Amino acid sequence: MNGPRTLVFGLGITGRSCVEFLHGQCPVAACDTRADPPFADIGPVASGAVPLVRPDALDYRDFDRIVASPGIPLTHPFLLRALGGGLEILGDIDLFLAEARAPVTAITGTNGKSTVTSLVGLLLDAGRGATRTGGNLGVPALDLLDDDAEHYVLELSSFQLERLHQRGFTVASVLNVSNDHLDRYASYDTYVRAKRRIYRGCGAAVHDADDPDTRPVEDLPGIALNADPRWRLTDDEILLDGTPHPMTAFRLAGRHNARNLLAGAAIAHVAGANLADAREMLRGFRGLPHRCAPIGRIGAVRFIDDSKATNVSACAAALAGFGAAPGGRGRSVVLIAGGDGKGASFEPLKGPAEAYVRHAVLLGKDAERLERTLSGIVPTSRASDMDEAVVRAHGRARDGDIVLLSPACASLDMFENYEARGAAFAAAVARCGGTA
Repeated sequence: MNGPRTLVFGLGITGRSCVEFLHGQCPVAACDTRADPPFADIGPVASGAVPLVRPDALDYRDFDRIVASPGIPLTHPFLLRALGGGLEILGDIDLFLAEARAPVTAITGTNGKSTVTSLVGLLLDAGRGATRTGGNLGVPALDLLDDDAEHYVLELSSFQLERLHQRGFTVASVLNVSNDHLDRYASYDTYVRAKRRIYRGCGAAVHDADDPDTRPVEDLPGIALNADPRWRLTDDEILLDGTPHPMTAFRLAGRHNARNLLAGAAIAHVAGANLADAREMLRGFRGLPHRCAPIGRIGAVRFIDDSKATNVSACAAALAGFGAAPGGRGRSVVLIAGGDGKGASFEPLKGPAEAYVRHAVLLGKDAERLERTLSGIVPTSRASDMDEAVVRAHGRARDGDIVLLSPACASLDMFENYEARGAAFAAAVARCGGTA
């Protein structure tokens, strides 16, 4: 078979999509550092059509290029040897862009990118079924390729962007940048540079003027949110293309989600959506599971699942979002937080906790570290599991309060993933008598 000899390094969901895309186009092999790769038992790897090479048997000289899955750091010793030997290291988005024939809108950010990507996809599609939405969100980019697609909307992680060679998204946006994944990057500046790669060669950009780290390095057409008077937030309104909308008119709650709505509408507008026709869709957008999702009430106390808040900035945004929302009243949030903080500082939680948190219930690996940070700022208590956390939180809440699961930490110390953590929270609320 002709074509470059290609190794797909990493057999997660993205690596699986790369193998299936490349199979039949060029000689391809696969490798994974795990003893039991999750997708080795399906498709061309399972049938033997694509050989699975053991990591200790790899020799970069057997290949012309390597497609590295996002989960494989570019500092992996094999990749460093391959780069030193002159091989090209690609990502799945390079393969996608070489094949896509419709405009591509790309979105990244530390927090909110899945919510905004989903919203942009809905607004652009407007019920026609011709917009394909995915990437780091759900369906891998290569699985979206479709001759009938009129537009692609991709959520991209910094891990995908750092290995991207191709240029030229139709519209690109960095929503926000804050400390995360610093276990993977040498510095915060390196992380910011990876995010900003999304703007290289793009046709138009949408960024938040309130966050200088989201700004393109070069001047580009588009929208600077909160600097453009037609696209900004006020204390209680969202201005969309100059038209004011009260925040209370939207199903998506919290000021941080108002920022997501503003960004999503602006990106969709720049990409060609007719917002006048999509107003009800925008107002009725409910967001995604485990992202500030209301799950029920016990009496006059509301319970909110923000299990996707796996870093400090996401938790801080949720606290400010609910505490400073129209109708917010002082310390009206009982916070459930904790898990694996991945070495991040919890110091940025002090301000929003002091302003908005009545009590914090802490659990998981870094509960003690969180407790030290919040000591003297808000009362805290410990819980050994989610059921105990919900019981304690409900006991501290007053009528009109919100019990907010927003962990500021990864979930893997106690749960399979953040979805399982959110499901455990919902089940615990139900066992306490919560109703939808």
